[in-house]
Amino acid sequence: MPFDAENPNALRGDTVDSYPGGNKVEDPYRWLEDPDGADTVKWVEAQVKKTTGYLEQLDSRSFLKEKLTEKYNYAKTGCPFRRGKDEFKRYYFFRNDGLQNQYVLMTQKTLEDEAQLFFDPNTLAADGTKSLGPTAFSKSGKYWAYGVSASGSDWNTIYVKDISTGKALEDKVEWVKFSSISWMHDDSGFFYSRYPEPKSFTDKDVSDNVESDDVKRGSETDSNMNMATYFHKIGDPQSKDTLIFSDPTNPKWMFRTSVSTDGEYIIIKVSNSTAPVNHVYVAKASDVVAHIAANRGGPVAVQKIVENFDAGYNYVTNVGDTFYFKTNKDAPKYKVISISLSAPEPSEWKDLIPHKGEVLNDALVVDENKLVCTYMMDAHETLWIYSLVDGSIIQEVKLPDIGTVTNCTGRKEDQEFFYSFSGFVYPGSKFRFDMKTMTSSLIREDVVADHSPDDFQTKQVFFDSKDGTKVPMFIVTKKGKVFDGNSCTLLYGYGGFSISITPTFSPFRTVFIKHFDGCLAIANIRGGGEYGEEWHDAGIKLKKQNGFTDFQCAAEYLIANNYTNPSKLAINGGSNGGLLVGACVNQRPDLFACAIPQVGVMDMLRFHRFTIGYAWCADYGCADDDEANFNNLKGISPIHNIKVPDGDTQYPAVLVTTADHDDRVVPLHSFKYAAQLQYAFQGVAKQQRPLLIRVDVKAGHGAGKPTAKIIEEIADIYAFIGANTGTEVKRVL
Repeated sequence: MPFDAENPNALRGDTVDSYPGGNKVEDPYRWLEDPDGADTVKWVEAQVKKTTGYLEQLDSRSFLKEKLTEKYNYAKTGCPFRRGKDEFKRYYFFRNDGLQNQYVLMTQKTLEDEAQLFFDPNTLAADGTKSLGPTAFSKSGKYWAYGVSASGSDWNTIYVKDISTGKALEDKVEWVKFSSISWMHDDSGFFYSRYPEPKSFTDKDVSDNVESDDVKRGSETDSNMNMATYFHKIGDPQSKDTLIFSDPTNPKWMFRTSVSTDGEYIIIKVSNSTAPVNHVYVAKASDVVAHIAANRGGPVAVQKIVENFDAGYNYVTNVGDTFYFKTNKDAPKYKVISISLSAPEPSEWKDLIPHKGEVLNDALVVDENKLVCTYMMDAHETLWIYSLVDGSIIQEVKLPDIGTVTNCTGRKEDQEFFYSFSGFVYPGSKFRFDMKTMTSSLIREDVVADHSPDDFQTKQVFFDSKDGTKVPMFIVTKKGKVFDGNSCTLLYGYGGFSISITPTFSPFRTVFIKHFDGCLAIANIRGGGEYGEEWHDAGIKLKKQNGFTDFQCAAEYLIANNYTNPSKLAINGGSNGGLLVGACVNQRPDLFACAIPQVGVMDMLRFHRFTIGYAWCADYGCADDDEANFNNLKGISPIHNIKVPDGDTQYPAVLVTTADHDDRVVPLHSFKYAAQLQYAFQGVAKQQRPLLIRVDVKAGHGAGKPTAKIIEEIADIYAFIGANTGTEVKRVL
């Protein structure tokens, strides 16, 4: 059937796929998987026209954009960090003066000096769509390597700046993705990881115009396979980079190489998925130097300390050949262990900081032999200092309130560290901790105009899920708000990949609370990491439904306790949270008035076929593996479970959001979901609520998105929520 701009979903193919157990599944919108296909382009154009026409009619949209812009227009700073030595020893921090599209990197010789501009990524693209990716200073501080991403893609190109001259070198390293940058301590070069150039690029005539190629990168859907880690020597072209490690027999394996804190060893972390499990390989730096000098063809020889995917091991530091790792080995809430390279057998491993009731989120070594540890209990954090010598507690670092340590920075050689703190209504505060006096001092605080934490109230509740599990949820409202069951409520969730949703500040959410007289609810559902790996494991694979059920029980709690009602309740989540929203809309359309699934994983039968999707099988399972996995994924997949509800119930208003350069969760997920959603309700008279998709351009999964685009998207979402919950947006407060 030919494409019809007035009815774009009329074009339905006849593709049928076979799955384990003899199961057959139709995939009528397979054609939407081709991002460059003529019909896909026409479909997107038709959808953009339809959605734009709807949003432009919402009278609150321009007002909300104005208020969001005003509220975001304040100086925001990141956590300071110290780099370099001797004449290159300096402090650095990121800053946004207010409405800059990208944060700029600032520097100062001492904390008392006036900060100076070091690097401004806003100069890379006039529309702000180029952003910084991974960055690293060389040990001396003379060089700075930095990745640049275009249009929100995960692809990075690495460049190098000579700080002594202030000029960029000719070095350029391409096709870098999911990589760190780690310098050899002699400043000779750095390690990085990359994939081969995608086949969709090698098969095409690629333009000599760099800007044009940057725009293309990230729109492809090729599966990312055969990662390898390399060493780049300063001054050499990338073609001369030395292969450090790869494993062609395991094309899905991913490698991250780092240099030990003393510079004497190279550590290679090997992952096979997003699961918190990995191998650990170690090599002496001197052997790696010899390998690079000889320009040998194969990987460097390594000592395989851990070579099974049964637990995760994150390097903290080493003292000689004794290495310290944060691990979940026999410790679902994590602990710190020591492993000696001379006796690496597991029977010889020693606990330094044992497993305890709280989740160990991070461990950082400072002042030679101190560990700064961030712990989490009930989805908020505490900060402690331990001894690296015997694991004893030295001191708790008191935080201003219940909230989150959003960042903690420090070096083994420094007698100080820095940390940032924020909460749902507390903008970021940055502190310096002096290891000599063992005291903290506030060095910088973000101040938001017309904002006082005293105007809000935050509380944590625990509700029962269907199986009796206690699930925590934060609820944030105006102080003194009286609940009558009619508050416009925005319920947010994620529930995957062991990621914890802790209290952090968003000026946009304060706009929602104030101008909607709204209620913000954040449910810490299973699948996340709020209570360690047991909480994570309880919401993955064949138990993935637990997280969806938790989220629906959160909605029922809010309704039963008079916060809101189904006609006033909106739900939102991104990425894995987009899957959450899509699944819950299908399962309980009666509970919600409005749903915003952002960049969601919507086709649970085919997600593993695109870009890095195969790595998510650790959380989701794979429909190709066996009938049990197929049945589970088919039963929760948002695309495959859309149906018209019985009786008078209609679907919530749905605004799907995606972006053309999202190469993490490729936009075909959202395209196919929106197409099937609109098709299923075509001609259904009771469905009065809109079913729309918003497609951003020159944007990706979220990282690096320019401020202007962020504000536009949030304004559209809030206006959509207001219109579809019948909520009057209060213009004067």
